[in-house]
Amino acid sequence: MADDDSGHPLAQSAIEQIGRRDFAAALASCDRLTEAGATAEAIYLRGIIFLSQADNQASLPLLRDAQQIMPDRADIAYNLGVALRGAGRLEEAADMWRQVTSRAPDHLDAWRNLCRAVDETAGERQTLGTYRAALCLHPSDRILLFNFANSCHRQGRSTEAVDLHSRLLKTYPTFADGWTNAGLALKSAGMMEAAEQCTRQAIQLSDSALAHFNLGLLLLAQGRFAEGFAEYAWRHRLPDAPPPPWPAPFWSAALPAGSRVLLWSDQGAGDAIQFLRLARTLVDRGYQTLVFVQSGLKDLAATAPGVAGVVTPADPPRLVDAHLPMSAAPHLLGLDHAGALSPPYLASGKPPALPSPPRQARARIGLVWAGNPEHANDRNRSMRLVDLAPLFSLPKIAWYSLQLGKGAEDLAASPWKGRVSDLSPLLRDWSATAALIGQLDLLISVDTAVAHLAGALGRPAWVLLPKGNTDWRWGIDTATSEWYPSLRLFRQMHPGDWRTVVEAVAIAIRCGAVGVKFPGANGPDSEARHLSVRSTGSPTN
Repeated sequence: MADDDSGHPLAQSAIEQIGRRDFAAALASCDRLTEAGATAEAIYLRGIIFLSQADNQASLPLLRDAQQIMPDRADIAYNLGVALRGAGRLEEAADMWRQVTSRAPDHLDAWRNLCRAVDETAGERQTLGTYRAALCLHPSDRILLFNFANSCHRQGRSTEAVDLHSRLLKTYPTFADGWTNAGLALKSAGMMEAAEQCTRQAIQLSDSALAHFNLGLLLLAQGRFAEGFAEYAWRHRLPDAPPPPWPAPFWSAALPAGSRVLLWSDQGAGDAIQFLRLARTLVDRGYQTLVFVQSGLKDLAATAPGVAGVVTPADPPRLVDAHLPMSAAPHLLGLDHAGALSPPYLASGKPPALPSPPRQARARIGLVWAGNPEHANDRNRSMRLVDLAPLFSLPKIAWYSLQLGKGAEDLAASPWKGRVSDLSPLLRDWSATAALIGQLDLLISVDTAVAHLAGALGRPAWVLLPKGNTDWRWGIDTATSEWYPSLRLFRQMHPGDWRTVVEAVAIAIRCGAVGVKFPGANGPDSEARHLSVRSTGSPTN
């Protein structure tokens, strides 16, 4: 084991030079350190020089060598962890930071990084244990409290998230991001008034676009549309908001009639489907309306009333007089209630034929059990195919999957592949999806763009919703949607509990809600129908 030469004057000079990013001088200091016999320290500092320039591949072998020569140095193990994280080797980085925290429990940065790494790579139990151990040693650290509260919120542990945010804000009452995320945790816990107070406090402290947007989501979920859309319109000011498809002035009410307005999608496909209804409002005001949507929506969007043309990212720019992002359009166009522009407002094209159902089938039901895994709320909103298994024993039903991606692969590998027809090869775009939905008696879907599509077509659909982290469009604790009257909502009573939701769906089907009545079932106005709206029972483990 080499001597600890970290206090050598040349080592201190190198650290100062690295701090002011004079890397050539720092390398020269390392050369002199080597000549002075402090070879191990020179190796370590060369690794830090490369690490400071984000050259993880060059820094890793140097830091690894230094760590092997001086295994008791916590600073070397810590920075080796940083380099491993930069190289995408997060589990190895976590191992390094565990070594640091065991040798130097007061190394706060190591605890912070370890907690984040475990949160990203390990299970819920290990994450909770690591954060709790860190907070035992550093009980008032702002970053640990904030990150732990956010982790609990993502895991659906709303009560613990609320408690942690409360603890955080008592110590750091001017921390605007803490107030913002406390509002999210309180919303998930169903404490809407307290969530609104926290979010408004965040706005007072920072006036951030994110806090305004979150306030909009809170208000819209409560049906406070005029005020909610005013705050929701801040979305296009978020740091990660997409720019307009091409340069044009932002729309204002002073724009003369006859002008060409680009109404463009600045969110996902489901948002675009919902707000395509606003094209008609622009036309009613005398504008020529061009819409910009995702490529797969092109044919479908062309069926919206008032649309003069549809462009996608694959099309060349068009000459327009103004642009209007869909997220800002409801506020600027004065939309203050959902019923103003009721479906159906989209139509399907020529349908591909559904696979023939079994002769005894009396109802055709489509299924979507998972959304885009990249969606921020996918952990809560998506379910597994196996969660729907109780439905497949119901007789006289022809089941069809409208699931794409991994979900379609899961069906092909499942015991139900012969019971559920896979329509994914027919789903070439949203227009084809619309045509297939038009041939179904019912769609059962989690909160995805397919549910929006069924609603925009005016087709019957049952939407299965998570507890807490529910999109604003579905309101709070209601069985119907103001935006889509043909939809019926089935809500979890406990986070992650899809079992009782599926039981409620099965009861509704047995009671004839799809036109199939089973012998001995209660009528549709019985208690069984109530269960189909709000699931009951204990959460599953």
